[in-house]
Amino acid sequence: MAAQNGNIYRKERDSLGWSRELAAEKLIMSNDKLERIENNKQVPNPLDVLTMSDVYCAPELCNYYCHYECEIGREYVPKITESNLPNIVIKLLDSVYRSSDIHRVLLNITADGIISDDELPIFIKIQDTLEDLSQATEELQICIEKKIDNKEISKDLYDDLKRTIHK
Repeated sequence: MAAQNGNIYRKERDSLGWSRELAAEKLIMSNDKLERIENNKQVPNPLDVLTMSDVYCAPELCNYYCHYECEIGREYVPKITESNLPNIVIKLLDSVYRSSDIHRVLLNITADGIISDDELPIFIKIQDTLEDLSQATEELQICIEKKIDNKEISKDLYDDLKRTIHK
């Protein structure tokens, strides 16, 4: 994930063709701090990452930070590996298909409040399937955010529809 000259944060800035000075100005961050972050001399704080993600139109920076640089995220946040919408949808549908009968099996396993030794292997497979579903969902969300950032999807329309649907 790291760029040859610097890390992912540098790579994203370079992809925009911005000088460090211009990026620091847009990020409202000192040039020295940005240099330290880009050269792995300082881990950015979460607010720095959110700002870079927003200013660089790179929502994948948040996943990168959470998966690689946050103590809690290393344990719980899956690494996003796919950014191509058709591939994400195929992965998501495969996960949904594999999870279609999970509810029955899960109810049978956990009905007594105990996961026995003989139930444990199938329970682990269920966990793996649900983790795949969660990862595909996160990949889809980042893909949609990128499409919004790139003006392929109207942010206003997206936000309006989400509000309407969630009422």
